Amino acid sequence: MSSLAHETLAAVELVSVPAGLCALDALVKEAEVEILFAGDIDPSRFLVLFCGDLSSVESALRRAVEESGNDLLETLLLPHAHRGLRAALDGELLPPAQAEASEEAMGILQTHTVIGTLAAVDKALKAAEVHLIRLRFATELAGQGHAVFVGSQYDVEAGLQAAQGDLPPGVQVLTRRIARPASQVYAAAGQRPFGHRAVRPLDA
Repeated sequence: MSSLAHETLAAVELVSVPAGLCALDALVKEAEVEILFAGDIDPSRFLVLFCGDLSSVESALRRAVEESGNDLLETLLLPHAHRGLRAALDGELLPPAQAEASEEAMGILQTHTVIGTLAAVDKALKAAEVHLIRLRFATELAGQGHAVFVGSQYDVEAGLQAAQGDLPPGVQVLTRRIARPASQVYAAAGQRPFGHRAVRPLDA
């Protein structure tokens, strides 16, 4: 089943590959969920991203946390993940050329973790009418992540403000806004890194 069919999205990040594999084993045995990605990420950590119905995802996440103990770094639970985020994780992003022709402003955000990036993007998309043109994290980014979205000046500002709101202790979301970006900026924002895994770290 496609990830787009599920509204509930969850993730766990572990300190190491051994801890990550044990957490993965525990959560898939606990409940029926769809694994979107399970593998090593920079820097030598392990990420499991999964989805399913709310009760199954909650049960699986709870079991993963129990199994991980002190090896757990961070968790995420989005019971109603925005469709734009789910689509981006499935490889659907607004083409830069289309964005340049129709939008007025660009918002850029970056966080220090994969889970922080996913949470910030979800909040931005829910707060404003903006469209993602770039979403990258973890692989070849030292475990960090960033996203670029476009929309009206008002919506981009609202999205960036939402992304920075209600942050857990120690989490920082760096943001910038560009009014009427130059065409070269759209080209750079839409650039896809060399190597398929680097483009979409959720690919096997």
